[in-house]
Amino acid sequence: MLRQVLHAGLRTSFHALGRFVASHPVFFASGPVLLAILLGSSFSRYRVEEDVEGLLVPKHSLAKIEGNLVDSLFPINRSKHALYSDLQTPGRYGRVIITTKKGSVLDPLQMDAILELHRRISQMQVTVPASGLNSFNYTFSYLCLLDDKNFCIIDDIIRAMEEIQSARSSNRTLPVLRYPITEQVDRPVNRELCLLTQLLLHHDSPV
Repeated sequence: MLRQVLHAGLRTSFHALGRFVASHPVFFASGPVLLAILLGSSFSRYRVEEDVEGLLVPKHSLAKIEGNLVDSLFPINRSKHALYSDLQTPGRYGRVIITTKKGSVLDPLQMDAILELHRRISQMQVTVPASGLNSFNYTFSYLCLLDDKNFCIIDDIIRAMEEIQSARSSNRTLPVLRYPITEQVDRPVNRELCLLTQLLLHHDSPV
């Protein structure tokens, strides 16, 4: 009984719907097209966002304000002899953050480990595709930032560590590598601050 009632109701409803569609063919033929065009027009504002900061950081956040302050106070060295700071330049970066459980990352033992890690990264090789006649062997030089002589630009801290390691192995006078420390004098109590954006290499004597 219930099935017959539902069947009759659905049959009547779809019959009426069919007659309505048949009596308004222009509307039902052009309506879906116009709706698709209207919805598809929103893709005109579509853009690919690759900046991680733009995806994760609100526009009016403190991080954005500080980033703009860094840009205004510390202009980027745009020559092809220095790495751009990722504090200022958006883009794709492969970062390696190194910490130590005890002591400082500037200790000789830690420096040797960092330089060994740098050597392994710079000597990495990847074959794409893994097999086949069209395989190509990619090295670190295909990914790194190149200078005007087409050599990979090495971070200054790596060069400083290499110089210290070379001086230590040849029993020369070691340059002193330390974090730059300053004081915040506009506070009631002076506070020491560590400038983490750079490291200074001080030579006590010529090497």
